[in-house]
Amino acid sequence: MFGAMAVDDDGRGMWTTGYGHGDALHVGDFVPARPGLEVYGVSESSSQPNAWLADARTGSTLWRTASGDDNGRGVAGDIWAGSPGAEFWSSRVDGLLNTSGTAIGRKPSSINFLVWWDGDPSRELLDQTRIDKYGPNGDTRLLTGSGVASNNGTKATPSLSGDILGDWREEVIWRTSDNSALRIYASPHPTELRIPTLMHDTQYRVAIAWQNTAYNQPPHPSFPIGDGMAPPPWPDIYYP
Repeated sequence: MFGAMAVDDDGRGMWTTGYGHGDALHVGDFVPARPGLEVYGVSESSSQPNAWLADARTGSTLWRTASGDDNGRGVAGDIWAGSPGAEFWSSRVDGLLNTSGTAIGRKPSSINFLVWWDGDPSRELLDQTRIDKYGPNGDTRLLTGSGVASNNGTKATPSLSGDILGDWREEVIWRTSDNSALRIYASPHPTELRIPTLMHDTQYRVAIAWQNTAYNQPPHPSFPIGDGMAPPPWPDIYYP
């Protein structure tokens, strides 16, 4: 996926939405009720939709919002159990949108990274050096990193985030404020949810690399994780 277009594994173009260059792009199984993956993007052109969701295989637009200003930030993820599938929000679109593009509640307090942190399958908000839990009436602070700093100026991203230790919850790596070391923060919350290590999912493994390119987006696996999720796929692992 490259902005508003997709390139096949043989280098040929697959499709383009024609929506031009944008400032955020998310790829994952955001609508579990329909087959395949989806692509969520935002546009920085006033002549294009502010935000859109498309089928990842065909590029067909599933929904889009009205045109407007440079929509500089946008996020897709299942952060609230009150709505099936992922939720979508962005800088220039009011409210929190559901899988049909309909506003269902208030916008979260940040429009940046995501992290699976506590014991339930809903994802948490990761911004600057803090982690928050989304709620319809307000977000709840779960962690504030002390003595650490984020990267990339106003984008305020971590050095890296991902399931690097292997229990499906994600760790966050921040640099210390004096740039002398890296700190790894891991979830202290117990969980009964069992999912194979996400690094065995091919897309998620690639996503660990993509978060450091393409405007710094959080990693998404190829299958949905969220409230009411189906049993996750078990990876095929072969030993010589």
